[in-house]
Order: sequence, then structure tokens, then C-alpha cells
Amino acid sequence: MSEEVNPTPDTTPIYGASERYEQTAPEEPARLGPLSRLSGTLFSPGETFADVNRKPTWIAPMIIAILTVVASTVFFQWRVHPDWDSIMRTQIKKRLERSNQSLTEEQMQQQVNFAKNIAKFSPIIGTVFTLVIYVVLAGVFALGLIFIQAKTTFKKILSVVTWTRASIGVVEAIVTMASLMVRDEAELRSIDPTQPAGIVPSNLAAFLPSTSSAVLKSLAGSIDIFTIWSLILLSIGFAIIAGSRKITAGKTAKVVFGFWLVYVLGKLGFAAAFG
Repeated sequence: MSEEVNPTPDTTPIYGASERYEQTAPEEPARLGPLSRLSGTLFSPGETFADVNRKPTWIAPMIIAILTVVASTVFFQWRVHPDWDSIMRTQIKKRLERSNQSLTEEQMQQQVNFAKNIAKFSPIIGTVFTLVIYVVLAGVFALGLIFIQAKTTFKKILSVVTWTRASIGVVEAIVTMASLMVRDEAELRSIDPTQPAGIVPSNLAAFLPSTSSAVLKSLAGSIDIFTIWSLILLSIGFAIIAGSRKITAGKTAKVVFGFWLVYVLGKLGFAAAFG
């Protein structure tokens, strides 16, 4: 007499589902390659994110994003040749003035040397930061999609985040490099690497005078063309992978822009407290 065996179905974690969702249908293959997805995210997001919904991937866009960060950092160092000694001294003096503290010349030089050593590892720091921030962003948006009862997976959410940020990052890097190439030596020497929002005139901070308050600079820097473009693409992508026709891009936009607004308010509070 043979025993009846009930096979355990393959399951995938679903966000916002009221009960366990069994994924019995085979996964469809991707119809777009990495380069097609990279360009398609910018120019045909509907088709591209539909392909992401069929076959989510995040390793390829993560690699593209990291290479973009490293290339941009190396290019900036080569083109601008920032005087880190002077830059760090200025930043430390501003911090000391706000806290009514003082340092001896030896203590000042020690802090400057430490900061300069950290700056040397900026490509590595950028790589680690990119990995961490994309996963954190996907986690935050997953919570928001749970709230609106989306039925999707973390892998799909991470895929939308990484493809969006990778594609926007490439465009932003190209624009930044082009902007630096057309500037003369005097303009390049005046660039402050600690104020990246003012390097490319894609946000309102680039048009503010240097004497503007830290809070105003923070707010103006948040109103950025590339940031708004990213938020719109994320809203479109999340609507497509949401797993419900009731969840429109308008609903996901409320989640995306809502989290962005919280982030901006946090930046303003930090700028008000620490300058």
C-alpha cells in the first residue's frame, strides 16, 4: 500500500497578500537585455517594467550603477584636481565656529590628514554606499507597497529600484562630465566637492548665492531634475509590478513622493541643527 505524498509548492513572499500565495506558473524569460532595459527605463518605462515584472533582475543594474559611480568619481578627481587640504580646513573651521571650539595647528593638521585619507577611498565608499542605499530604498518602498496592499515580491521591488537608479545615474554622470569639460580652470578651482548639489545646474541650489543658509541650500538641492525623474519612473514601475489593476501609478506615486518628502524634511532638520 503506497502512501500519498503531498508535494510542497514553490512559494514566493508576497507583500500585501492576506494569505499565502502559491506561484505555480513557470517564470517567463526576459524579453529585453540589460542594455535595452537600461535605455528602455528612460524612454519606454511601461514596456521595460512589464519585462521586469516577468523576469526581475538586480545584479546587472547594480553593477552598472557601481561602475558609473566609480567612473564619475575618478573623472571628477582627474578633471577638477580638488585642493583637499584647503577644502577640509575650511569645513573644519566652519564646524568649530558653529560649536565655539578651537584647535591647535597640530590638531587641525591631524584632522585634515584624516579627512584627506578618507577622500582617497571615495570610489570604494561610493561602491559600498550604492549597494547599501539601493537595498534600503527597496526595503522602505516595500513597506509602502504593503500599506497599499500590493501583491509583489522584494526582488521585483529591488529590480525596479536598481534599474531606475542605474539608468538615471548614467545620464546624470554624462551630464556632469560634459559640464566639467566645458568649464575653464578658474571655474573648476571654485568647485566645492562637499556641495555636490551645486556642481551641475540640475537643481535650484546651483542658482543660490554662496551666502545662502544651509536649510535653504538643502531644500533647493532636493528639487532636482534627476530626482524628480527617478521618482516618476519608480511610481510607474511599482504600479506595473503591484500585482493589482486597482493599484495605479497615482497610488504608487503617493507612496514614492511621500517617502521623498519625509527624507527632504529630515534633511532640512539636519541642516537646521548642524548646518
